[in-house]
Amino acid sequence: MKDEWTRCKDEDHFCPVHFKKYGRIFWSLFFLTASAAIALQFYFDSDMLLVLYAFPVVFLAMLRISYPLLTILSSALLGPVLLLKSFNPELLAVIAAYAVLILVVRRVVWVSERNYNEKTVQEDTLMSTMLSLAKTIDARDHYTAFHSNNVAEYARSMAKEMRLSARVTDSVYLAGLIHDIGKIGTPDRILHKESRLSEEEYDIMKQHSEAGYQIVKDMKRLQDLGIADMVRYHHERPDGKGYPKGLRGDVIPLGARIIGVADAFDAMTTNRSYRQKLSADTAAEELVKYSGTQFDPAAVKAFLSVLTREGKLTLENSVTTAPQALLAN
Repeated sequence: MKDEWTRCKDEDHFCPVHFKKYGRIFWSLFFLTASAAIALQFYFDSDMLLVLYAFPVVFLAMLRISYPLLTILSSALLGPVLLLKSFNPELLAVIAAYAVLILVVRRVVWVSERNYNEKTVQEDTLMSTMLSLAKTIDARDHYTAFHSNNVAEYARSMAKEMRLSARVTDSVYLAGLIHDIGKIGTPDRILHKESRLSEEEYDIMKQHSEAGYQIVKDMKRLQDLGIADMVRYHHERPDGKGYPKGLRGDVIPLGARIIGVADAFDAMTTNRSYRQKLSADTAAEELVKYSGTQFDPAAVKAFLSVLTREGKLTLENSVTTAPQALLAN
């Protein structure tokens, strides 16, 4: 049963409703009610006490344990009733009712787990499809062939530097991989344009973040992990001048702010048809220059620490570039 407790704390596995959140309370109530029910049988001869067995019986049925083990535990729980109380048809009916209850609850849990696993397989398949689409999008433009992977790696490094939980770090990484999924609907004439985008073309390009959200929003796992919102808001800015909603400051999900920094850095350090890539030092200067307005200060600080530790920055930073260079992606 210890394995069941460990398994139910894992968000990637099926567990009965509320069990992984209130598991300790469930275990406490189980041992309390089971002990009380058995102990009271020694001192009182009342059929009303049989009601106390309801919770531990249902609890046992909810656990993902083998039927032989379930039978042994159920017998150990209900056995004292037969030993301590005089046999009568009513008692036999109660025991039979509890046995049926165990089978019914067990069946409900089994069906729920089967449906959960089927849904998980479907979501994994859809996720694999989206990752393939993201790679396809990168492949459509040889200038950004590794963009999604670079952004994901940068974002994960920042999340680790900021000491975010493993779950959040993994979510940020996954969001980085699919952050541009919405570009699947962006016309090639815009993605492959040899010069800077016109205002009209840029407005079309900006639609990709909302389009990406529409693609992933119905995947419950991505919603629960906040990945859908990271995809939607990775072009928002602390000063409220981003898109698609013009969110400001901490209203922007932290993961989206992290991806925004990673996205801009990779864009600046990648060759484009209309400009040469910037050095890591120059791109870092841009991050610092627009920290607090275009970029989240905490994310910028964490990223600079990562780049410095990895030896990607030197002490000589002298070149600056126009803000539009940061917006081109």
